Amino acid sequence: MNILKKIFLFSFIFTFSSSLYAATLSQIRLAKHKNDSLRFVIQSSKEEPYSISILKKPLRILIDFEDSSFDKNIKNNFSKFSKLLKDIRVGKINKTNARVVLELQENYTPDKAFYLKPQSGFDWRFVLDIKPASKNQIDLFKPFGTMKKLKISPKTDSSKARLTQNSPYKKPVIVLDPGHGGKDPGAISYSGYYEKNLTLLMAKEVYALLMESGKYRIYLTRTKDVALPLRSRIKKAHKVKADLFISIHADSAHNRKARGLSVYTISERASDREAQLLARRENKADIILGIDLSHESKEVSNILIDLAKRETINRSVTFADLVVDEMKKQINLVPNAHRFAGFVVLKSPNIPSVLVEIGYLSNKYEERLLKKKYYRRKIASSLVKGIDIYFDSQRKH
Repeated sequence: MNILKKIFLFSFIFTFSSSLYAATLSQIRLAKHKNDSLRFVIQSSKEEPYSISILKKPLRILIDFEDSSFDKNIKNNFSKFSKLLKDIRVGKINKTNARVVLELQENYTPDKAFYLKPQSGFDWRFVLDIKPASKNQIDLFKPFGTMKKLKISPKTDSSKARLTQNSPYKKPVIVLDPGHGGKDPGAISYSGYYEKNLTLLMAKEVYALLMESGKYRIYLTRTKDVALPLRSRIKKAHKVKADLFISIHADSAHNRKARGLSVYTISERASDREAQLLARRENKADIILGIDLSHESKEVSNILIDLAKRETINRSVTFADLVVDEMKKQINLVPNAHRFAGFVVLKSPNIPSVLVEIGYLSNKYEERLLKKKYYRRKIASSLVKGIDIYFDSQRKH
């Protein structure tokens, strides 16, 4: 049976619900790393102790996770890495522990292992670097049926400096982006009211409510009337390792009767173009998955970027739908309020992002509403409810 077929059969292995265990494992990835080594990554809902073992004849690397299970819908992305891999198996060892078995085409030995902290919309990620093994190293392995314990775990690993003792559910980082600013006024209403001023007021309303909740770390891309290049707004979000990016705007239309709020996420086509640009850049270190892609081949980089991008798009869409559901309870929305477009500020491949058009300044009635604090507070409270539901659901997964 070829690897691709085995991958599709993996889901039948998982017969126990992930809710019974402390950690849920998902999103397995394998890719070439620097100096001919390989990097294995698996996402986990929680940082749990682990151990790594080696079996011979055939040579296999076993990774065991304590108090863990696999998501029943685990996504295995190995079909394009068949040249690296003979076989992979995942399943439970007993009622509490889970195991991944890697059988590689060539001789490799574990090099280092560590956890990456939750960031940019991802849960904890366990990373194992595997390096080519010489013949002498292979001879040191014990016979088939016995295991050479490396005893690598969060409590004993030499790379423990990379870990923190904090709860894996650290405060999510949210970046609020008031649109326009400085010499760029944005839309201008009949009465001469500038979009740039409204978006800043709106962002501050949301900021105040989020701070009041004490659940999040919040940043604004601007706090005063200054112009910011679009891509610098994304860079600010990357700098603080944002888990969610929300850009705030006010719409305008030739049809003066048009009114209502809408939420945008990136379109697939626009996202694909951005991913292609990203893949061509020389400096790609840490742009996704905590993996340095600067030494990877074009094919591997494209695949990994595509994986991260599609997961980010899915999370963006999930968040947008939640916001729309909350907004419609007390705010007038446009028809089909969740929309798709190629806005530059939505093109981050690793940060879930939405753009909220809070209303039409070209509509006199809606302009009056948007100038009123009570109405902006209604929008802000609905947005915060959507944020709360989104992050609560992320923790449960």
